[in-house]
Amino acid sequence: MKDKSIQELINLYHSGKLTIVEKKVIELIKKNPKSFVLYNLFGAVLSNQKNFDKAVINYKKSIEINPDYAEGHNNLGSALYKLGKFNEAIDSYQRAIKIKPNFTEAYNNLGLAFKELGKFNEAIDSYQRAIKINPEYAEAYNNLGVTFKMIGKFNEAIDNYQRAIKINPEYAEAYNNLGNVYDINEKVDEAILNYKKAIKINANFVEAYSNLGHLLKEIGKVDEARNCENKLLSLKPNDIGYRINITLSIIPVVSSVEEINFHRNEYQKGLELLKKYQYLTEKPGDTITTNFFHLGYHARENLELMKNTSDLFRQIIPNINYVSKNIDKQKKQKKIKVGFISEFLTKHTVGKLFGGLIKNIDKKKFDIIIFHTYRTKKSLIKNEIDSHSNKVINLSNRIKEQHEQVEKENLDIIFYPEIGMSSITYFLAFARLAPVQIVSWGHPETTGINTIDYFLSSTLLEPNNAKRKYSERLICLSQFPLYYEPPQNLGPLKNRKDLKLPENIRLYGCPQSLFKFHPDFDLILAEILFQDPESCIVLIGGEGKEKYWSEILKKRWSKSFSILNKKVLFTNTLSLLEFISLCKCVNVLLDPLHFGGGNSFLESMLVGTPSITMPGTHLKTNITAAAYKQMKILSPPIVQSSKEYINLAVQLAQDSKKNLSLREESKTAANKYLYNNLKALKEFEQFLEEAHITAQLGNKLKDGHKIRF
Repeated sequence: MKDKSIQELINLYHSGKLTIVEKKVIELIKKNPKSFVLYNLFGAVLSNQKNFDKAVINYKKSIEINPDYAEGHNNLGSALYKLGKFNEAIDSYQRAIKIKPNFTEAYNNLGLAFKELGKFNEAIDSYQRAIKINPEYAEAYNNLGVTFKMIGKFNEAIDNYQRAIKINPEYAEAYNNLGNVYDINEKVDEAILNYKKAIKINANFVEAYSNLGHLLKEIGKVDEARNCENKLLSLKPNDIGYRINITLSIIPVVSSVEEINFHRNEYQKGLELLKKYQYLTEKPGDTITTNFFHLGYHARENLELMKNTSDLFRQIIPNINYVSKNIDKQKKQKKIKVGFISEFLTKHTVGKLFGGLIKNIDKKKFDIIIFHTYRTKKSLIKNEIDSHSNKVINLSNRIKEQHEQVEKENLDIIFYPEIGMSSITYFLAFARLAPVQIVSWGHPETTGINTIDYFLSSTLLEPNNAKRKYSERLICLSQFPLYYEPPQNLGPLKNRKDLKLPENIRLYGCPQSLFKFHPDFDLILAEILFQDPESCIVLIGGEGKEKYWSEILKKRWSKSFSILNKKVLFTNTLSLLEFISLCKCVNVLLDPLHFGGGNSFLESMLVGTPSITMPGTHLKTNITAAAYKQMKILSPPIVQSSKEYINLAVQLAQDSKKNLSLREESKTAANKYLYNNLKALKEFEQFLEEAHITAQLGNKLKDGHKIRF
């Protein structure tokens, strides 16, 4: 056969006439069984048909005939990559590069395979080699951006996406990826702009529609989000992942209690509708967004709803239901091996709340393994936590490999500081990977997941009927379950002028995430302002998603509480120094109804500003009150009714002598009873020991068990 005939077939292949090419290639291979080019072409046709196993066979035949065929090795690597055989793919790419040292495509593909194995430095090096050979290689810049994003180097990611776009202004995928980084960094307008650019270039770009729709719903643009969702479902009617995300999404900030009722009813209907599907995915943590954690802010009982959610996922995503083969094996470990699994053991509320326990736990009794996700952001807090552990593991984004990574460590106990805020750790929690599996109050809601044995709380946090609030067995320490290390070396605090706040009026502060602002709280805020006319309330909400959420609140207030639109001030996002400075500058802090502050209260006690709080029937309403009780404050600003809340807030704002006295008492008490609490640490250790011993006997601690040291 002449080379011209082969070239004609290749041209037909590139024009998309695969059926014709397949037929002719099969005919020609019979006549020319030694043509490595024909086998390679047949492999390409099969790869396009997603028949990667047969493609591998033909690529291998191609390079058996011609072992120095670099393109054949590269194509074999790509087929192996599609089959998830990343180590074999790497071997093939490296063979291709050895034969053809300037093979840019092979370097780019090699980077993709390294990235999938979590070998990010090797991936970056491979992309950069491809770019060095071809500085106009837009795809390599885009892939380099993806890898930088995965390791939290967002500025580098943005730079590489922009370089890819400069080379190829019609590069829809790079625009979409750029939107993702802007979204992570709360640059909402830039994210929306780039998603829309991606869609303008490719009107059928499903991922861009998904990302844009999710972001629009997050910021309350529900109608626009629905248009994206409808387009998405028309393009991918059989994609169950997208259907799950659309059906089970909850908007963060609502306009009314009626809207809460509507969304909860829609959510319940969605759980029923999704039962008929089966979703086969290797990466549930990547494809499913768990923003149903916003259910926790509705001031409703969520136990049955979370159990039903868990039951649904167990049914429709079968590969999350894994049981380790090590569970029943007798272990000959001198120390109890504890794995702490979280995406947020870094500069995050979870890292601040639970880092102290990890750093200070008795290492003579416990071996500590830290499991991060690839989304865990780098920070000094992360470095400190990691340095106090025996081992640090970065979890894969594939559920099977996550199971293997955790199982390999042969853990006695798994401790999840929170479950629900990260989709990766949420789905990992469905597996039985240790004899004892615990969750705590990093997200103060039950998980509904029956492989989580215990919910760790405190008698200070739990009302008498609290056991009915959890699918897990409730365990209560006598103290707050944390060893909180307060921030150090903050430097001089800022004053009102520095923070651009009014200097000659009373200020009430509620520097909390705006999705905590339940409609029931509006009346209290308004009445405080009516009773104290020479005052304003300070909230955080001047940029990012908070800017859009503040607009929803303003619209809500305009209907019944117009005074709030006149006398509520919104600041931009604050640094830690600015946050604590704000807490000092305001006269009184206001703890939101139904879902109060946690870490924010602990930080505020560095300056002692009174925080008015009204506890309720759930842990999430009781945190501030519980902290005051642990601090042994004689007359804490804890109230039992809205009227009391309003009256005490105004009284403490206007009575400077009483206010100052409470500040001084609180600062002293926080240092004595709240921060660096050795008793809480010892009770935590005792709980882990009791849970471990009980599991060795084949039992569990009783629901409601109390730990005393």
